[in-house]
Amino acid sequence: MKWGITSALVAILLALPASALAAPVNDDFANRQALSGALPLEIDASNEEAGKEGAFGDGISPFAAGHSIWFEWEAPATQWTTIGACGSDFPALVGIFTGSNLESLVKAASGNTGEGPHCPFMEREYTFKAVAGTDYAIGVDGNSYTGPEPIPVETEGEVHLRIEATPPPPNDDFADAADLTAAGKTYELESPEPFYFARLESYNWSAGKEEGEPDHQGDPGGASSWYEWTAPATGTARMSMCCFGSPLLGIYTGSAVDALTPLPTESEFPPEMRAEVTAGQTYRIAVDGAFDEATGEAAQVYYSLNVSMSLPPLPRPPILAPLPPQGPEPSPETAITRSAFSQQARLAKFRFSSTVEGSSFQCKLDKGAFKPCASPKAYRHLKPGRHAFRVRAVAPSGLTDASAAVGRFAIAAPKRRR
Repeated sequence: MKWGITSALVAILLALPASALAAPVNDDFANRQALSGALPLEIDASNEEAGKEGAFGDGISPFAAGHSIWFEWEAPATQWTTIGACGSDFPALVGIFTGSNLESLVKAASGNTGEGPHCPFMEREYTFKAVAGTDYAIGVDGNSYTGPEPIPVETEGEVHLRIEATPPPPNDDFADAADLTAAGKTYELESPEPFYFARLESYNWSAGKEEGEPDHQGDPGGASSWYEWTAPATGTARMSMCCFGSPLLGIYTGSAVDALTPLPTESEFPPEMRAEVTAGQTYRIAVDGAFDEATGEAAQVYYSLNVSMSLPPLPRPPILAPLPPQGPEPSPETAITRSAFSQQARLAKFRFSSTVEGSSFQCKLDKGAFKPCASPKAYRHLKPGRHAFRVRAVAPSGLTDASAAVGRFAIAAPKRRR
């Protein structure tokens, strides 16, 4: 009986429309789930049957699907922190805010320079400077963006939220410089000059400055990351940054952070820099953020470093002199080079040649038709009387000698016995 009641209940729940199923407890902003504990924090939740309430600017994101769930987290210390929902069952968006009222929330992190570096395309995580004791509201929703072609996308399911202290970049120290050379490629354009381009993405969150490290571009900075690059050719190298509002770039020779020689550089507009480099020479490139007196820190963001240069022109293929104009191919000329006769055997034999190498031949005797033949050509058991042998050459191109060579001879009648 108990089994029957349970089965009936399941059947009723399955028959209910989706809207009748229970929404998550933290569906509403007022019921946001409080998070605490040492970092990193990892939280598994669900946004199935969650909805959207009220309106505040762009909300969690302009592409939020409207299945948001909410969390609240108090920063235990002032430090760079990364919050994301990478690894959820669907492309998940994250919004990080300050404020206790849904309609007046203020974003604490946003924009390309705050994204990354772990999430794949369509998912989001942000890094920002969390302030100790501050309560942050965190919203998670599905990404409804479909691109030019509207296609169904998953926007509900299991959510994996992670909050962690942001470690320094792996290339924070000079000795651990990232290999920019390995990222370089040469592109052969339609013009004879090939083009070289190298690009790496990184960040300088939580980065520091080593003892003896120079001030890049004369600014104290304080959050540098390092690259090692070998020039592919001698010429002008162009270094630029993407999505870094106030970067400091330095290019040096040397093998120790406290014994570097800066290269002379030019810049038409920051953050681009030009320097003359030598093929095969290894250089060290530093990326730092400008020092901000108001915060007492260097600017720290997610960025990409680009190095490009035009390479020497490719060798041009030799220009061949045009061939002299060719006139019409001459017809082959045929010659009988040798002939032999035997009156007793009534035999005639001819050898012949052509002025065109590789020619074939056609022969005929008396009034017969030309037929393919080869030198030497012999005729036996000839009838007494006068005969005419003709031969003509046929060139490989098909041209035929217009006037055949002729060999005339006679076969005597046999003597009668008395």
